[in-house]
Amino acid sequence: MRLHDTCTTDAAAPQFDHEWQRRAFGLALALSEFGHYDWSDFQQSLIETIGRWEDAPEAQRGEWQYYDHWVSALQKVVDDHSVLDAPPRGEDH
Repeated sequence: MRLHDTCTTDAAAPQFDHEWQRRAFGLALALSEFGHYDWSDFQQSLIETIGRWEDAPEAQRGEWQYYDHWVSALQKVVDDHSVLDAPPRGEDH
């Protein structure tokens, strides 16, 4: 299986415990592949998200959940790159 050229994940065997994790992984890759952001932007967001968790006092951290950090990083990069636009005010859809 070929992922993204700059993705350093073990492309031969990504592991997921839940279907939503597979979907989050696929969404992050697809958005990058379609040019909404550079993969390195997502990687940096993930590094920063995990770093904030590591820097938080242990009592405030909560349980380690890698894909929770993945989703937080994805939300940030989607927001930073305005991937989702809200409809203009006053328009009904």
